Amino acid sequence: RTSSSNFVTMMTSSWPTALAALTIAIAIAILSQGGVLAFQAAHQSFAASCSSSRCSSPVHRLLASGSDASTDKSDDDNVGPDILQPFVPAMDPKYSVTGPVGEGKFIISRTGPPTAEEMSNEQMLKIVKIECNDLEVNTLVWKCLGYRFNEEEEKWEPTEVFPNWKERFPDPPDFIGMQRVYSREVDQPSLRSNQALVRSIPPGNKQSLKTQLKPIGWKGYNYKELTPNKTRRAQCANWIVFFREELFGYTVEELKERRRLRKEAEAAAEAKMREEGKEVDTWKPPVKEVF
Repeated sequence: RTSSSNFVTMMTSSWPTALAALTIAIAIAILSQGGVLAFQAAHQSFAASCSSSRCSSPVHRLLASGSDASTDKSDDDNVGPDILQPFVPAMDPKYSVTGPVGEGKFIISRTGPPTAEEMSNEQMLKIVKIECNDLEVNTLVWKCLGYRFNEEEEKWEPTEVFPNWKERFPDPPDFIGMQRVYSREVDQPSLRSNQALVRSIPPGNKQSLKTQLKPIGWKGYNYKELTPNKTRRAQCANWIVFFREELFGYTVEELKERRRLRKEAEAAAEAKMREEGKEVDTWKPPVKEVF
């Protein structure tokens, strides 16, 4: 085991060697809790050394930026997506219940059901512009799905979760990938839960986010700037808009009745088209609703 001081010395020698050392350190952090603590200590020591000197190598720039947000790009690295470094605090199993929530300009509270203010278009804009942390995005989606935070026991419970969703996800999943480690072993659960969320949105609501945010200045991401983090943030925000417009305030029984009436209306419209000799496209994208 390399001590923090030795790690920092190794990191400040030559950056190619340091990059290899960093990769090993991240692997250790992922595989063991002790590794996480060692990496955190090394990171803090190295960041402190960088704050008192001008660090310009790629490794210096990578480690010196330890916030839960996209890294700033240098003048000669302004093409393509921002590079996201692993976010060590999210590797703590208790991060979902102890991490920072509602401490900035993003309006969110762990407790209680979601509010209209929390789901406003202005909030959605902050999500896609990365003006809130990953945990705050997750927390809002969890509340919309029906998970409720037990303050006394400091844990999330599926108190009001939609039945279909609860069967598959009794515990709130990480829709964003807060650790920002995209290996299959680490990221697969996050990817699958995000895909399940997207599949629950009907075709008519797939573009709701752009429709809602275009009037206040957001037209979507450019393809070249996409990252897994940005893509999943947009997907979460789009689902929240769908929830706000179509599910919020209704009981499960009311939602099922609305679905029945909608299907009857669609069937009647198709029958009328057949009577008029028009071609009917019977294929519909698969939708697995949360309720």
